[in-house]
Amino acid sequence: MRTLVQVHRYLSCFIAPAMLFFAVSGAWQAFRLQDTRKDGSYVAPPVLHQLSEIHKAGEVSGVGGWLFRGGQVALAAAFGAVAITGLVLASQRTRPRWLFWATLGAGVATPVLLSLIRSG
Repeated sequence: MRTLVQVHRYLSCFIAPAMLFFAVSGAWQAFRLQDTRKDGSYVAPPVLHQLSEIHKAGEVSGVGGWLFRGGQVALAAAFGAVAITGLVLASQRTRPRWLFWATLGAGVATPVLLSLIRSG
């Protein structure tokens, strides 16, 4: 158990900056703050546009593109490992037990519901 806690801690420290970046940039992209409006009523700050380009690895070619995609895969693997180790730790330490299952269920249901709202 101690080893699992340490793995979770160090992986969390590794991915926390990326997680915060993707959370914040996802929030401004939800409102399209990185896009200048055609009618000129809103001019996007260049920094928002530039940082939003990080989400578009398909436009990066050559060796840089492969390195970029490799970095994305490494972060995705670390995100997954942190999530799994966190769930294992939470499942073993959360009392009452139903609270773990309720919050896990809410975490699963939220993106499903958001997807249904978007498509419906």
